[in-house]
Amino acid sequence: MAGTAFCAVPAQAQDTAGPSDGSGADIVVTASKRTASTIQDTPIAVQALGGDALKEKGALDFADFYRSIPALSVQDEGPGDKRYVIRGINASGAGTVGLYLDEIVITGENSQDGGGQAPDVKLFDIDRVEVLKGPQGTTFGASSMAGTIRYITNKADPDGGVTGYVQSALRATKDAALGLQTDGAVNLPIIPGVLAVRASGFYADLPGWIDNRFDNGANAEKSKAGRITARLQATPDLTLDVTAMYQDVHQDAKNYYNRLDFAGNPLPKNFQADEVRSPYDDESELYNATVNYKQPFGTFTGTLSRFVRDTKFVRDASLAAQAFFGLDYDGEGRSALVQTKHRRVDSGELRFASDFDGPIQVLVGGFFQNENRFFNSAWPLADATGNFAPDADLLLNRDVTTKIKERALFGEISYEFLPSVTFTAGGRLFDFKLEQQSVALVAAGGAPGAGAGPTLETKDDGLIGRFNLAWKVNDQVNTYVQVAQGYRSGGTNDQTAAAIAGVVIPDGYGSDSLWSYEWGVKTTLMDRKLFLNGALYYIDWSDIQVSQQASNGTVSFGYTGNGGKAEVKGVEMTLEARPVAGLNINLSGNYNTAKLAEDNPVPATGRKGNRVPYVPEFTGSASINYSTFVDALDAEASFGADASYQGGMATKFNPTIANYQTLDSYWLVGLRAGVSKGPWAINLNVSNLFNDRTTINYNEIVPGVYPLGYYMNRPRTVSLSGVVKF
Repeated sequence: MAGTAFCAVPAQAQDTAGPSDGSGADIVVTASKRTASTIQDTPIAVQALGGDALKEKGALDFADFYRSIPALSVQDEGPGDKRYVIRGINASGAGTVGLYLDEIVITGENSQDGGGQAPDVKLFDIDRVEVLKGPQGTTFGASSMAGTIRYITNKADPDGGVTGYVQSALRATKDAALGLQTDGAVNLPIIPGVLAVRASGFYADLPGWIDNRFDNGANAEKSKAGRITARLQATPDLTLDVTAMYQDVHQDAKNYYNRLDFAGNPLPKNFQADEVRSPYDDESELYNATVNYKQPFGTFTGTLSRFVRDTKFVRDASLAAQAFFGLDYDGEGRSALVQTKHRRVDSGELRFASDFDGPIQVLVGGFFQNENRFFNSAWPLADATGNFAPDADLLLNRDVTTKIKERALFGEISYEFLPSVTFTAGGRLFDFKLEQQSVALVAAGGAPGAGAGPTLETKDDGLIGRFNLAWKVNDQVNTYVQVAQGYRSGGTNDQTAAAIAGVVIPDGYGSDSLWSYEWGVKTTLMDRKLFLNGALYYIDWSDIQVSQQASNGTVSFGYTGNGGKAEVKGVEMTLEARPVAGLNINLSGNYNTAKLAEDNPVPATGRKGNRVPYVPEFTGSASINYSTFVDALDAEASFGADASYQGGMATKFNPTIANYQTLDSYWLVGLRAGVSKGPWAINLNVSNLFNDRTTINYNEIVPGVYPLGYYMNRPRTVSLSGVVKF
């Protein structure tokens, strides 16, 4: 794919890099909060995708590009419901991959599975996406024990004049209706050279391919988003950037289908068995203000952010009502779990990145984050049409309130003790506190609630480190060795929910941590016509947060606990070749062995040698793109093809665990062609060319009660887009 590359990077800089109009190894990244540099010049593993390349590919969100990135996989349950996995680090509990929009922390959170439900950032007016691999905890905190994904947006430009673009696309998906997507942006200097505003927007009505008893194409997605940024260049050295963003995503049903209905009878192709309407709503607001003050000796940066997200899941619970309360699933027991969540995250950071004349450079800073969550799980009865009255009778209703406070100090010092040889040492001192209380308003079966449960609390503090030795051998070869530590704080288990089920579970679980050891090499060969990069890595992971089950003899209840150790051994590589003008070839791959190194404390939940769930042993991708000027058209024409492979994997540690399933390997192939002239371009894209229907995930609401739900890749989709820049 044009615009992709693997690479290594220093710490993370202010987002002062220029627009990512290069491709592959030429993309400038700010993976370091101290410096901006090209992919080839940064001494940690980083991959970047430029905004123009994403647009040419027709990428709308993360699902459209992640397969081109080695060592990255996803547990995908549709829009707004993903768990990201880098280098095999995947488990229950809090997320292992940090997610950022510019300076805003947007890492996913789920009351039942802390790392799930990562938001889908729509890819409009994006400068680039950076994927940082390996622990990034010293600069990005606890959520980044496996890596960090950063969406970098285009900023307002007081010196840029009135510029912008408008793009629209028609999208035809097999077994679905015709869809529409459009986005655009405009940069408006208010005071040239001093103040500018940039406004951008996105709208998509994407066809669904899953039917149910209520609608055809029920999983159609309607989304809209808008973002406004302003930049004040108060002096040549003082800059203020302000951002506000809104995003709304709606589906009438999620992306899974069933093979059997609730009575065990076969269903038609791509059909959902739900007896009730099961919509999904996801609304987000993001706000940020960032100040950069440059001095000859370095740059001071201050940033304040707020992330607000409201989601509403509706999941059919009719069979559960029949299993637990004896109510007919297609009669008086027709019902659903309605789960609403409000989440507000306030965060801020103050840091200094040096630009000294000597061999020593430093990065120092402080960070805070305050998070408030409110979660409600109600179990209302539905009418015969599958709808819910506002005053519907409830079989269950409970609230969970959570408060989190995190404080941290971080720093790195780099010393160039020999020409072209730099040693960096860094650390992060953190303090974490979580409080949670739940209230059973209505107990199971509609009886009066049991009242408030105990206030649960978990605390964690400590120091983690990172050490990096980078050697620029010559203009063609860079190499580095890195040792880095990652961690996740512990959490609590909802006691009220367990009490309703009549099951005893632990109050909480402890933190887990890992050490990552990595050697990487990046080469620039044949007069910049060939870029070959690779890395070997070994990860030692302790006290893994894992899903466990408790039972009262009749009902099983899931909770999070600590397991044993795991080891990950892996190798990844990328190759970018530009043999002749206009031709770009990319190859990438990752192989790893992510396995338990010892039995979990509860052996049935995982034994030594079991592979980590949802981690493929091998992933790979290839792409070829060619562009040339066509005299007959008086325009630039381009053609491309790409293929990605994901190896098979399992959903649990071993087959003795309930609902253990395997996911087969699969290939996805895409084609594209385009023509551009001056400010306009037209692109034709085909994704999933051979209409692969391989299952990529399963939906298991209540194991052993519900028929499995199957998630699959979006069927073959053809999109025709046009863009005009001004």
